[in-house]
Amino acid sequence: MESNNNIRVVCRFRPQNKKEINEGGFTTTVFDDDKRTVTIEGREKQQFTFDRVFDWNTSQDVMFEYTASATINDVMKGYNGTIFAYGQTGSGKTHTMMGDMENVTMRGITPNLVEKIFDTILKAPDTLEFTVRVSFMEIYMEKIKDLLFPQNDNLPVHEEKSKGVYVKGLLEVFVSSTSEVFEAMRKGQENRVTAATNMNAESSRSHSIFVIQISQKNLLDGSTRVGKLYLVDLAGSEKIGKTGATGQTLEEAKKINKSLSALGMVINSLTDGKSSHIPYRDSKLTRILQESLGGNSRTTLIINCSPCSSNEAETISTLRFGMRAKTIKNKAKVNADLSPAELKNMLKKIKQDLSALQMYTGSLESELSIWRSGASVAEADRVVFNSNNYSTENLSTSSPIRGSFDMLPLRSQTPITAWTNDDREEFFKRENELADQLEEAESDLKNKIAVIQICNEEINFLKEKEISYVKEKNQLHFAINDLKSEIDNLNFENKDNQIMMDSLTEANNELANEINTLRKKLHDFENKPAENFVKGEVEKRKKEKIAELMGDLNDSNSTVQKIKETLKRLSFESNLNNAPTLPRTEKEIIQQHKELLESKNHVKQQGVLITELVQQIRLAREEYNKISLKKDGVEFKLSGMHTEYESLLNGILKEKNNIDEDKVSNEIEELTLQLEKQYLEKKNIQEEHFLELKNNSSKKDDDLIKFSNNLLNLTNDNAELKKSLEQLKKASSSTALDLQKKEQEFDQMRKNMTQQMLEFDAMKKKLMIDLQNRCEKIVELEISLDENRELVQINKNNSQISKSQQQKMIFLEQNLEQLTAVQKQLVEQNTSLKKEFAIAERKLSNRNDRIIKLESLFQDAQTKLELQSQKFDAQLSSMREKLKEAKTQNGVSQNGWLYAGRIAKPLRGGGGGAGGISGSELDEKNDNLDVVNYMEVDNNAINLPNPTASATLNKTPPGKRSNWYVSLLKK
Repeated sequence: MESNNNIRVVCRFRPQNKKEINEGGFTTTVFDDDKRTVTIEGREKQQFTFDRVFDWNTSQDVMFEYTASATINDVMKGYNGTIFAYGQTGSGKTHTMMGDMENVTMRGITPNLVEKIFDTILKAPDTLEFTVRVSFMEIYMEKIKDLLFPQNDNLPVHEEKSKGVYVKGLLEVFVSSTSEVFEAMRKGQENRVTAATNMNAESSRSHSIFVIQISQKNLLDGSTRVGKLYLVDLAGSEKIGKTGATGQTLEEAKKINKSLSALGMVINSLTDGKSSHIPYRDSKLTRILQESLGGNSRTTLIINCSPCSSNEAETISTLRFGMRAKTIKNKAKVNADLSPAELKNMLKKIKQDLSALQMYTGSLESELSIWRSGASVAEADRVVFNSNNYSTENLSTSSPIRGSFDMLPLRSQTPITAWTNDDREEFFKRENELADQLEEAESDLKNKIAVIQICNEEINFLKEKEISYVKEKNQLHFAINDLKSEIDNLNFENKDNQIMMDSLTEANNELANEINTLRKKLHDFENKPAENFVKGEVEKRKKEKIAELMGDLNDSNSTVQKIKETLKRLSFESNLNNAPTLPRTEKEIIQQHKELLESKNHVKQQGVLITELVQQIRLAREEYNKISLKKDGVEFKLSGMHTEYESLLNGILKEKNNIDEDKVSNEIEELTLQLEKQYLEKKNIQEEHFLELKNNSSKKDDDLIKFSNNLLNLTNDNAELKKSLEQLKKASSSTALDLQKKEQEFDQMRKNMTQQMLEFDAMKKKLMIDLQNRCEKIVELEISLDENRELVQINKNNSQISKSQQQKMIFLEQNLEQLTAVQKQLVEQNTSLKKEFAIAERKLSNRNDRIIKLESLFQDAQTKLELQSQKFDAQLSSMREKLKEAKTQNGVSQNGWLYAGRIAKPLRGGGGGAGGISGSELDEKNDNLDVVNYMEVDNNAINLPNPTASATLNKTPPGKRSNWYVSLLKK
């Protein structure tokens, strides 16, 4: 069932906007009373006639009733329908087609049309079952994008005999109510591309096509009808000088004007009556609208215009476009599938025609055989064609005899065979295959370009990361080197402090030995004869004071011993806290972190121990001051004892002078002079001895102060070590250049240490020789001292001492004192040499240990640098894999609602009563529809990635693009 009809053209003018009024624009349009003619009174007066002309006061309802009501009736009968809006940018096309979906009075054609469709379904007989599917696409930059599934952004156009022209892969969603259709429309509007221009704040940058497919099935005879409705909102034609488009907007304008130009070429070819070829394939838009322009569709064209004088040229161009389109004739037919009964009747009729044709063919063959035999057939007996016996539709192919005669005059020419339906179908299939291959190639190319861009971004990101890591590594390397140097210095200082403490301990032991010697001398002095009773009393008191001093020195010795033990413990803990090597693996990082925590604890413990040590040093210093005061008192008392000794000696001499004054007067004078000289020498020796003691005491005091300062420095170093250990968390490996530098420093250190070892060996030999000589002298002096002591003792025991013996005794005493002083000096020198030798030996051992340790650290650093490089490469590969996984997981997130749209939702007619249910009440009606025995899934729908997702939609409405138009209408 076909019907020929022209495209219906409706013209609508919008009101002037504020910008046009401010620029001094005026209205150039005049409308006739018949509402079909409009006159443009511009430079030239021109008149245009259409099916209907609407001015700017026309409401949306009036526009819908005239434009879309008849189209809905045709679609419900099984025809294809198309409504599309054409016009200049900013002329009100989107307002006419969509309007404000939230405002009932300002809704456009599409929302009102949807409600009308569902109202018609509910008023239909209950023997009809309807299924409604919708799809939404846009043509942006000559690429077809699915607005309901935006991931499909470059879909191909196919053509088949049964389906006509269609977009392959376009998602079709089953709907059962107006609300579901509105949600799909909102979803598509959100994904549509818009941009601001000088003529429109939200200009559409693409052509949008909303398709509604209505399938109805007659439950009585099984026949079906399918009607498709195309609602097209074209992007506006643009003049770049007015829109001010630049950049991407300019490129979009070029594509828009190109597709609209292709649409104009198609209309010109359809209306000039001369063109044998219609260029539908020049644009995706004309290819999709092929059936709507001169094909199987009933089409309504809405041309939107501006009445302002500034847009006169564009308005006239649009009106001329509408005039040309009005002359296009379409051949619409019902898209129906025959019922089984109709198919049976058709089969029966075809069989009858076939039987008649076979009889006619047999008669012709018999007559032909007679003619070939040379006989003739009477005219009355010839076979006559009877058109009543069969349908003329089945004789589209000529008989073989007639066909052979027709071909005789053409045998000398190249035969031209017309395309059959099978050839045309094969051509369409081949075209679809090639289009699919081209689409796949373009898609693969696009994906590869995207992958290359991602890889480039990834490479740039990794390069930036690598540069930052290298800078970080260098900074950490310098920090680690500084920290290692500080730790090594701290270790060596601790060892030097330990050596100093050992020397102090030895000095303390020497003082203790001297005190023991003084005790022995006091003990010997107590055993002298009774004539020295007064002197013995003084020496006894001296002994008591020295005993007290010895006790204080013992206390000081114990304090120093504690200090020594504390320093040993600090040195041991410091040796345990050597500079950590740089971690290279995750296990080493964890281990290093643990070691850092332990190092922090050790540093805290060292701080506590150092505080205790400083406290102990302070106490030792106070005790030493007390001892110094006591020593001064003892010295004062010793000077008093010497005074008493001199007085006693003078008394003894006076007594001796009284006894033998006449005989030995001269001898006494000489003896007195000798004794005075001896006394003065002894006094000088004692004073030197006490001065030496004072100097030793001052020296020890200075040593204690120095040791205290060293401990304070050690405390500060430990605090710095604590800060450095906190920075060690960010440690990294040293570079090859620093390792080479360290290696050179190690070589130089080896050379220096070798030279020092040679010097220490030479010094050691020299000290050993000197020590041996001094020991021999000490032995000789000790032997001589013993002999002199024996002689003195013998002389003392003699009751009568001659003058010569007294002189000899004085001489021997002087020699004894001299030998004692020399012995003491040699012992001190020997002791100091031993100390220096021991200290030098320990320092040499310490330096050797350091060299060995640095060499091992150097080897470890080289090994771990290679391990770190390998680990960095592994981490880089892992990062790339994770990045790829993250990108692959960024799939479609908001498509769960589309899965519900793949399930068919059949609607039963409401019975056709007068009180039919309106479209706004359809949601409540859907719960009572009979959908138990009918459920299908659209085979053409695309496979969604999440089939279990809930069927939900984003309820956020899109931007209300028609608000400016509504505001103009309200004025």
